[in-house]
Amino acid sequence: MAALSHLFVHVTSLEATRHFYVDFLGLEPLVDDGLYLRVGGPNGFHIGFEERDWADVGAPGVEIAIRVDDVDETYRLLRAEGVRFGAPPEDQEWGARHVWLLDPDDYRLTLWSPIAT
Repeated sequence: MAALSHLFVHVTSLEATRHFYVDFLGLEPLVDDGLYLRVGGPNGFHIGFEERDWADVGAPGVEIAIRVDDVDETYRLLRAEGVRFGAPPEDQEWGARHVWLLDPDDYRLTLWSPIAT
């Protein structure tokens, strides 16, 4: 039997990554030893980060989806901190409200919340 454990991502700066994912997005640092950072949330899925050269960073076909309590409030808070977004949050036909942005290494992220009914 197999089970998803975590996503492993190469980044150019653990410091910038920590600032973005922990300070801005509020994910919990689970391992942070200076060479490796693993963050997670209450659902048990984790993302691990390790510094590499720029040539080893990036995956244009990958999008990291992070569920937040209130996508509009998260959007407002992050914009106030200078995080850039392509457009404001929008309701999607699949029943969630999404906003898209890039992390410090240009990995595509979507922040989303279920649409209140």
